[in-house]
Amino acid sequence: MVTKRKHDDSPPSDASRAAPVNGTTSTSPQTARVVENYPRKRIAIACNVCRFRKTRCDAQKPSCSFCTDLGIECTYRKPTIGDRGKTVDPPSEALENMERRLSEVESRLEATEHRVQVQNAVVVSPNASHRSKMLPPQESPPSRRSSVNRLAVDCITSVNSASNGSVETPVTYDLAYRQTATESQTARPSLLTFRAPPYICVESWDFTREFYDDEILAGEHLSDQLVTLLDQPVDLSRRTTRRLQQSFVENFLRWTPIFDQQTCVSAVESATTHSFVGFSPSTCLTFFLLAMGAITEDKGNHAKNTLPGLDYFARGCQILERLSLRTGNLMTLQCRVLQASYFKFAIRPMQTWNSITQAARDCMHICSSRMRDHMSPAEQEAFNRAFWATSTIVHELQATMKMFPVGIRQFHDMVPLPQFEEEDSGFYYFLAQISLRKFLTQSLEVVGYNSGRVIHAPVVTRELRKQVREWYDHLPAVVRFPLDATPVFDSRKSFLRGQYIALFVVLGWPSVLKIMEHGTDKGAPFDQTVIAVMKEQAAGCIRGCCLFLSVADEQLMDRTMGTHFSMWAAFAMFATLIITFNCPALSFVEETKEEYHIRNAYELLRPWDHHPLIRRGLDQARILMQQIGLSDGTANYPVTPSNIVIPELAQLGWYSPQSQNGPKT
Repeated sequence: MVTKRKHDDSPPSDASRAAPVNGTTSTSPQTARVVENYPRKRIAIACNVCRFRKTRCDAQKPSCSFCTDLGIECTYRKPTIGDRGKTVDPPSEALENMERRLSEVESRLEATEHRVQVQNAVVVSPNASHRSKMLPPQESPPSRRSSVNRLAVDCITSVNSASNGSVETPVTYDLAYRQTATESQTARPSLLTFRAPPYICVESWDFTREFYDDEILAGEHLSDQLVTLLDQPVDLSRRTTRRLQQSFVENFLRWTPIFDQQTCVSAVESATTHSFVGFSPSTCLTFFLLAMGAITEDKGNHAKNTLPGLDYFARGCQILERLSLRTGNLMTLQCRVLQASYFKFAIRPMQTWNSITQAARDCMHICSSRMRDHMSPAEQEAFNRAFWATSTIVHELQATMKMFPVGIRQFHDMVPLPQFEEEDSGFYYFLAQISLRKFLTQSLEVVGYNSGRVIHAPVVTRELRKQVREWYDHLPAVVRFPLDATPVFDSRKSFLRGQYIALFVVLGWPSVLKIMEHGTDKGAPFDQTVIAVMKEQAAGCIRGCCLFLSVADEQLMDRTMGTHFSMWAAFAMFATLIITFNCPALSFVEETKEEYHIRNAYELLRPWDHHPLIRRGLDQARILMQQIGLSDGTANYPVTPSNIVIPELAQLGWYSPQSQNGPKT
């Protein structure tokens, strides 16, 4: 339906009313002023390729001169309100003609909408933020970092700031599901869903309802446990609280430094002074950090009925419920982050989502208000850390569970990155995690999926892969990881490595689907240059799956902050290898003919089958394995070699076999 444009309420003059549509211009002052102010004709929308290259585009249709010369597909994004400046309303006759022509164009667009959605790729940088136009940017407070720290942080975030201009940012913000059971058409396989297209000979599955049924029942059972534990005594001895504080600092703050160690000590001392009685934010924070310390130090049976530290957690939740109306209290916000982190550590994704979205809403409320203007520098820094900790958890759940975006990305440009004075690898990891998580989540929207459809954009994918490699090249040594399967014995480095590899898998998956659908012979609807790029990206995707599964055991041997993401990613890559196993169109990738990667993945996930989600996924995997002629037996099979590496990294000099610690220098 065409939106009617607003007109001047005043009646038109006689001269303007009498002016013919195609006649000469009236000499009346009003009509002359309208013609004089009418905007010049200019190219408002360049094609996606020229917009990506930042070069002049002649905007010819259906293909501009540059795309025609190269023989590549030329596509245009839909014009938006922001593409033109505000102008004086043209005469009513001109408006009528414009309305008529727009109606004709819109009717044509509606008739071909299904074809355009498949062909056109939404071009957006994973580093570009989605700042709200209603909220002005706020300058960062003066940095308190040393020159050495400043250089390291600038290196980590340089890709985000340097490459924003390389790919255009859309004006609108997509608030649709990533992939739901009804929208998904050719999605990547996941623990929840996979709707196989006709050219993939495997059964589809959809466990979304079962997943939420399990999570809702688990939440009710957990609620009953919390009520029972509130009536039981809890160990608050000095020896126990000190031990749990140490575990909290080592196993949580080194991953997510939402506050410094002194804040931790002060909160515990304040709660101890008041005998852990009352409903103050500091007492609430103390119970949550003790709960996190208990669950992070536990290395026992993960399938046991009661979670470690649940007695402390119950008391923290009770106090947090009393503090729920204190939206602007920073310590309350920190408590919400700890509550969500406990659920995440316990592999309770739905409860994690419920907690972290409340924290995200509080962050957005604070950003939308004037509260930050009245904060001290220390309070602003505390808010910045809580904001980015919230954002990373939200991004992880959106990438795995395909949940609704909550809008926190709209505020990324408003909130400065965390700052620090001391040399601590935890802060380097935190900053690296922030930037990499933005890459991973937003890449799904660029060349991953849009409204349930796979987006195939090899040119954009190549640029994104280049940006990811630049991110790795600028990593400080304290958080740099090897690019092969060499053990690192550092859970944070191994988690970064897993996400880094997952990026190449996500970016290459659309090429895998295109090759499986059309092949690479002369009958394929692509020229040889595009086919070569597709084969390179498809090979990187499949080899990336093998590499990820060979290093994922570092996150899946015990509970860590990265276990939840690693479980979802491991199954997705496990299923990807099954789907592509012995595929004739992918015969140029040797890994598609090797079964031990698939068997390794099955054994990797089997210790976690006490989770209904994993158990259901493994049941589906066994069906798929039988369909391709593989059993789920545990007979001896080769150990995954440690020299697997994505070939393109080696070819471009980003990996040196003589150095297992990073790129060549």
